[in-house]
Amino acid sequence: MKRKSLLFVVVMLVSVILGACGSNNDSATGNNGSASEPNQVKLSILAWNNESEMKPVLQGFQEKYPHITFDFQFAPPVRDYISKLQTMLLSDSATDIFMIAAENRNEIIDGGHALDLTDYPFMEVMLDSNKPMLSKDGRTYAFTQNGWVGGWFYNKALFEQAGITELPQTWDEFVEVCLKLKEAGIIPLFDNMQDLTQVHSALYGNMVLSQDPEFDDKIFAGEKTFADGWTEVFNVWKRDLIDTGILTPDMIGLTGEQVESEFALGNVAMFFSGPWVLDKLDQTPDLDYGVMGLPGFEEGQRYYVGAPGVGFAVNSKTPRQEGALLFLEYLSSEEGLQLFYEGTGLIMTAEGFEAEVHPALQQAYEEGLIEGNIYLPMVTWPRYQEALRNQFVVSTQDVAVGKISVDEAIQAIDRKFEEMENY
Repeated sequence: MKRKSLLFVVVMLVSVILGACGSNNDSATGNNGSASEPNQVKLSILAWNNESEMKPVLQGFQEKYPHITFDFQFAPPVRDYISKLQTMLLSDSATDIFMIAAENRNEIIDGGHALDLTDYPFMEVMLDSNKPMLSKDGRTYAFTQNGWVGGWFYNKALFEQAGITELPQTWDEFVEVCLKLKEAGIIPLFDNMQDLTQVHSALYGNMVLSQDPEFDDKIFAGEKTFADGWTEVFNVWKRDLIDTGILTPDMIGLTGEQVESEFALGNVAMFFSGPWVLDKLDQTPDLDYGVMGLPGFEEGQRYYVGAPGVGFAVNSKTPRQEGALLFLEYLSSEEGLQLFYEGTGLIMTAEGFEAEVHPALQQAYEEGLIEGNIYLPMVTWPRYQEALRNQFVVSTQDVAVGKISVDEAIQAIDRKFEEMENY
């Protein structure tokens, strides 16, 4: 009897322990120990693409995993998104899933905010060429299945109204087109001068990188200065766009959404953007638009702005880590890739997946991504991306309002670089 009693006590203790472990288990599928009754899981996500664009892939995931729902949040790229995510990270309230971009990769990775995804099987779908932007020291912290290329979106009807029958093939012709639009009472272009993905990057590509593709490397190696590469770029920009009144200081206050809306309404002939705006423009009735690269001083020379797509990262502190990883795994599946493409229309770059490029971006895709006439400073610069980008923005705006000269603007950028090097 004593042996039976002892055995009974042991069995009961093991049952209690196993039961307790089961009740605390938050597995990837949300099970509480019963395969038929998974726990309800709500994943929070701060997305770069809006809810309309993300809806197909979110619905597809929820159909496969009905016990998982989403707390969906959106902030428009680039500045608004970076700012909102940074605030959330600093207050320890970041979502389970968020995006890493060129502009915030160092802060997120160095701060330990993102889970190391390098060794997860779904990362095999990600192109090796997409990984450096989202990596540090050989480890990758976000998953992307797309790339992007951007250029100048132009309103074909407004061009026709101003008597413009052919697209500009050189920089001088581009300036002439802007002046012709202005003479016809049409705002030539909007540029809120709050990022480097506007005129400067493409001008730098045409004027500097076309002659020396390694120029950025030489700056960061101490062999060249920013003044060596960017002074003439700023001089051309100021002379041809600021001094002519094509760009005006009042544009500085415009938000990205305002610029997009003004273009969709036909109130401005051109603005710079990328694939993320296609859905909005395609839903605008009677809007006939195209996309062109920024021409250089030689005919046939054109540069675009582009990079690997922003990556989906998992918050390193989330208690719903396995559910978040399950979503990334779904994004890498054939079904997930297709639904993401259908919703966003982005240029897909996943291994073994083929999708059409939006007709408006076909030329940009071929001339930019395929031929390599593409540049984004925050990807090419190996360090201090955010500090330097901020200084570029300040310098650009100060020149635009007449506060400082071009030389003073570039000197400020070189000082910022020296400051960061000696920090």
